[in-house]
Amino acid sequence: MNIEPNFNNSVEISRNAFLLLVGNEEHSWADYGSNDQAEWSIYKNEGVRLMALENFPSKVTQYFVQDINS
Repeated sequence: MNIEPNFNNSVEISRNAFLLLVGNEEHSWADYGSNDQAEWSIYKNEGVRLMALENFPSKVTQYFVQDINS
């Protein structure tokens, strides 16, 4: 399943916070997608949806969290 990134009700978080929330990637990884501008990985863990988004033109990786239960 290749889904577009969803930023609705997302909050940008630090890399360290992202890594703590992701935990074991083998258990929390949910999806992956890409286009010509970016690639992203989606994780679900501890009641939150997490996304790592790598922007190719800017060479910046951003990390986002969404509350699944809200």
